[in-house]
Amino acid sequence: MSNRSGVHLKSLKVGTSSGNWSAAGFQITEVKPGISACVLNDVLLKFDNEPSEQGIYAIGTENIDGDVDGLKFFIESTEVEETHLDSRHPNFVSRIDHLVVTTSDCDRTTKAFEEAGIEARRVRNFSLGATGMRQTFFWLGDVILELVGPEVKSDDELTKIWGLALISEEIEKTVDSLGDFATPLKPAVQPGRLITTIKTKTFGIDDALAVMTPHENSK
Repeated sequence: MSNRSGVHLKSLKVGTSSGNWSAAGFQITEVKPGISACVLNDVLLKFDNEPSEQGIYAIGTENIDGDVDGLKFFIESTEVEETHLDSRHPNFVSRIDHLVVTTSDCDRTTKAFEEAGIEARRVRNFSLGATGMRQTFFWLGDVILELVGPEVKSDDELTKIWGLALISEEIEKTVDSLGDFATPLKPAVQPGRLITTIKTKTFGIDDALAVMTPHENSK
C-alpha cells in the first residue's frame, strides 16, 4: 500500500513508564539512562522514564516538526535497524495497524493534516447514539492515522491521541498471555478480522490499546 504524501510514522514518544508496558507483554530495552524503547515492526516507541507528559504525546516522522492542530510532531532521524532492539514481544503483538486520534472539528483537523502533507484517503460516516460521527483515514507509511470526531463541529478542543490498534498474527496466544487483562475475542468492524482490547488501566497505561488479526489481504 503506497503513501503518496511521503509522510511515514517512524516513532512515538510515550510518557507512561516503560515498566507498565513491559507488564502488558511488550519487550522493552533501556537504550540509554532514563530512556527505554521497543519496536513495533518499523516504528520505535520511546519511553521517558521520568515523564513530564502522560501517554503517547508526540509523533515522529522524517519531515514534520511542530504543532499540527494540537498534535506534537518532531523529526525522527533514528532508523529501527540502528537500534538492535528485539521486535519479538511476549504478548505476540508484531506491529501497529493504526494510530487513533480524536478531534472536536473534523474539517479543521483534516485541513491542518493536509496542509502538513498528510493526505486523507477515505472517509466513513457512522452514528454514535444520536450523534453523527466521522472517521477519516490517512496514511503514515504502512500505518493508518484514524481521525475520529463528530460530523458537525462540537467545540474548539484540539486533536488528541487516543490510542493504538495493534496487530497479532497469533491473537489467540495474545489473549492467553494476557489472561483476564484482555477482553474476549470478537469480530472487528472490518469483515474477517478479530479484535481484543487490553485492559490498559490495570497496567497503568494511559492510552487505549486494541489488538487485531491482520488484514485479510496481508496474510
